[in-house]
Amino acid sequence: MGELTEYERLISIRIMQEDAESIYSLLQTERDPIFAMEIIPYYALFVQSCQEYMGENLLPETMAKDLKDIRNHIKAYADGFGKSQRRVATVDDTQDRNFKEQLRFEFLKKINIHLNLGMYWTEERQVIGNTQQIADFLSVESMFDPKLKEKIYQVGYQIGSFVASFRDGLADSLSYPIIERENQSISINYYCDINTNKRNNLLLKDQTKEINLFYLHLLCNMNFIKYILRLLFRDGNIWAFRVEYIVSYYTLRALERLKNYCENNIDITVETKEIYNILKQGESLFTTKLRNCMMHYNLENAGVISLENIDKPFYGIIENCFDGKRYQEYLMELHGLSDMIINFLNNQFDFSDVKLERL
Repeated sequence: MGELTEYERLISIRIMQEDAESIYSLLQTERDPIFAMEIIPYYALFVQSCQEYMGENLLPETMAKDLKDIRNHIKAYADGFGKSQRRVATVDDTQDRNFKEQLRFEFLKKINIHLNLGMYWTEERQVIGNTQQIADFLSVESMFDPKLKEKIYQVGYQIGSFVASFRDGLADSLSYPIIERENQSISINYYCDINTNKRNNLLLKDQTKEINLFYLHLLCNMNFIKYILRLLFRDGNIWAFRVEYIVSYYTLRALERLKNYCENNIDITVETKEIYNILKQGESLFTTKLRNCMMHYNLENAGVISLENIDKPFYGIIENCFDGKRYQEYLMELHGLSDMIINFLNNQFDFSDVKLERL
């Protein structure tokens, strides 16, 4: 028993080291500003989870609080749907006021000509982010705050410093992991701006603005992982796998909360059959035992490590949680669920007439 506990401790440290090396690799190569803003919550998750495992806070107090808040925003829409709906509406209203105030003449503010939502797209016409979602996740009250640039710089600086210090601190006792990359220096080059107060071809006419934005935020999250993050690593990278798992899980919970809300309230109506099928597909993938060690690094006494599977990919954790199922098999099933969610969310919009402009 003592031998297994020691292995659990060492594997916890090794997984943290592998995640740090993956993040360090991205910090070395990725300079796209949209990517940098969208990836911050997942960097923050790493920093916060490491500090929780070590039992100490190594960052300045105010920065530690900021990163913890950013980390928590990963599960923002997995609360009860009523709360999520209010959150989406509040962010939209804040952004609307921010952009309206930029109009020079008072009479212009009354005729609703401003744009208050910017969306970021790939060349293949996949939407992978939007300004309201980024503002929400990074706790940005105003896009025009002169202190915003310095705040985001400090967040990036502290994350980079933590990752560099962490990997260097282990280098004397553990060799650097080899991180296999597929691509680097990825660019996000296209955008489209709209006014959410006006009816347009993108937002569904038979749904409320809040539902449209709720679906859009979920889709941007899922697409960013599939069409941006996954393409940067060789398939099977543990950190990218963990991020996809976490994003897929909380998207699933968000859809579940929406389904439950619609079944108990009459103010919103959505087709829940497809959501039910997605939830059913996800039931077998998100076991409590696995979820705990995907969200946190402490594997001691978690029941996910065994000596007979320790040399398998991801240290045999998948085999131990799913009765011998191989890591690559599980990864393909997770990708399949991600695709199922993305297809459902894509079908809530008509992107055929969206006119993209180059950044």
